[in-house]
Amino acid sequence: MNVLKRPFWPLGIRLQLTLWFTCIFGLLLLSASVFLYKHLQTSMAGSLDSALQSRAEQIAGEIYLEDGRIQMHESVGDLPGFDHEVDKGPIPYDHVNDNILVRIFDAHGKPYRTTPAFRTLSVPKNSINQTLTGEPWQGTVKSNDGKQDARIYSRTITKDGQLIAVVQVGQFLGELQDTLHHIAKELLAMGVIVLLFSALGSYWLASRAFAPIHNLIRTARSIKEGDLHQRVPVPKARDEVHFLAVTLNEMIESLEAVFSRQRRFVADASHELRTPVAVIRSTTDVALLHASTQEEYVSVLRNVNMESERLGRLINDLLALARGDEGKTKLEREPVRLDQMADMVAANAEMLAEERNITIYRGQLRPTVVMGDETRLIQMVMNLLDNAIAYTNAGGSVTLSVTNDSRQAIITIKDTGIGIGPEHLPHIFERFYRADPARIRDGGSSSGIGLAIVEWTVQAHQGTITVDSQPGQGSTFTIALPTTPDIQPQKSLVAAGKSSHSISSAKHSI
Repeated sequence: MNVLKRPFWPLGIRLQLTLWFTCIFGLLLLSASVFLYKHLQTSMAGSLDSALQSRAEQIAGEIYLEDGRIQMHESVGDLPGFDHEVDKGPIPYDHVNDNILVRIFDAHGKPYRTTPAFRTLSVPKNSINQTLTGEPWQGTVKSNDGKQDARIYSRTITKDGQLIAVVQVGQFLGELQDTLHHIAKELLAMGVIVLLFSALGSYWLASRAFAPIHNLIRTARSIKEGDLHQRVPVPKARDEVHFLAVTLNEMIESLEAVFSRQRRFVADASHELRTPVAVIRSTTDVALLHASTQEEYVSVLRNVNMESERLGRLINDLLALARGDEGKTKLEREPVRLDQMADMVAANAEMLAEERNITIYRGQLRPTVVMGDETRLIQMVMNLLDNAIAYTNAGGSVTLSVTNDSRQAIITIKDTGIGIGPEHLPHIFERFYRADPARIRDGGSSSGIGLAIVEWTVQAHQGTITVDSQPGQGSTFTIALPTTPDIQPQKSLVAAGKSSHSISSAKHSI
C-alpha cells in the first residue's frame, strides 16, 4: 500500500534521463528503420524493373517477321495460353491462374497475343501509344477488381530498323509487397526489443552516472552528524560532478573554519564573562567575611560597580556583533562631521591617556562630512583610541587625524606603542583575539572584541580599514569611508551637546 501511495510524478532525474534517452534512441531507431525500409523498397522495385526489361528484351529476340506475319520461336510460343489468338474462344482455367504477364501488339498497335492473366489488368492505352512513338513505357497498374497491383514495361521490337511489334511484360507485386510487409513486421518487432533493452541500458547507465552523487550524499550525511574533517571524493574527470565536489569541499572547509571560530568564540566569551563574575563574587565574599567599616564596604561596592560596568560593556559588545551578524542592526543615515566628532572623542579619551602618561595629539582635522550612524562612528573611533592607549607605553603618544579627497574620508590613528607582529596582523580583527594577552593593563576594559566591532562598523558604512605595524615601532590604523560630495561641511551638523550624548551612548549601549 505504501508503494502505491508514493507519488510517481514528477519523475526523478534518473527516470527522466532514462525516458529522454529512450525517446531519442527510439526516434533514431524509427528513422533508421524507415530509411532501411524505403531503401529496400526502392532496391527491390529497381531489381524488378531490371528483370522486366531483361524479360522484354529476351522475348523481343524470339519474335521475327515472316511473309508480313509475326512469328515466334517455341520458347515464347509455349507460354500458357499464349498460343491462342486474342479474339478466339475461352481460355482454359489453369491458364488464367498462371501469373505470367506477356502481351504482343503488331506495328499498328492491335493485340496479337496475350497471356490470360493480362486480361485481368486495367492497362492504360497510353502504354501502347507512347511505346509506338519509340519511347518505352513503364508503370504500375491495378487489376480490374482493384485488389492487385502489377508492374508493366513496354518496348518496341525492330528488325533492320523496321518496327514489327510491341511487347509488354509485367509482374504482379503481391509477392514483393508480402516481402516488404514481412520485413516491416520484423523491423517493428526487433525495434521494440531493442528499445526495451535500450531503456534498461539507459537506466543502468544513469545509475552509474549518479554513483558519484551518492558518494557525495553519504559524505554529506556523515558531515551532518558532526564530522567536518571529512571531504567529498573528487573525481578525476573534470566534469560537473568534479566541480560540484570541489565546491562542496570548499563549503565544508568554510563551515569547519566557521564552527572552529564559533567554538573558540564561545570558549573565549565564557572566559571573559566568568572573569568579572568571579571578581564580583570573590570581592563580596571577602567583604562578608572581613569588612567591618563603612570605607571597606564602599571600596567593595566600587569594585563591584566597576566589574559590573565591564560586564555590561562586554554583553553590549556581544549583542552588537550578534545583531550585526544577523543583519538586524539598523544604521541611521545622517550627515556627520567627522572632524568635529573625532575632536570630541579625543577630548573624552584624554583623561584615560593622562592617567597612563600618554599624550593624544590632533593632527589634521579637515572638515569632512559622511553619511552614517553617528553613534556607531563614535564607538569605532573610541575603540581604536582605547586600543592605542592600552598598547602604548607610558610617555608615548597617540595621533588622531581626519583628511579627505574627492571620493572618501580618511581617519588615521597612529600610536608609538609596542606594535603588532606580522604573524598576528591577519587575525587582529577576529573576536577575542589578542596579539599579546600579557599586555592587557590592570583595570583595563579590553574585551578582545573592540577591533571586531570596528571592522563591522567600517564594513556597514561601505568603508575599508588597513593596519600598518612593526613590533616596537607602533601601529597605524587607517579607515576610508565614502564621502557625500553634494553636502558641504557645516558647523551645525554635529552639535556639541548631541555629540556628547552620542559619546555617552556609545560607551553604555549599542
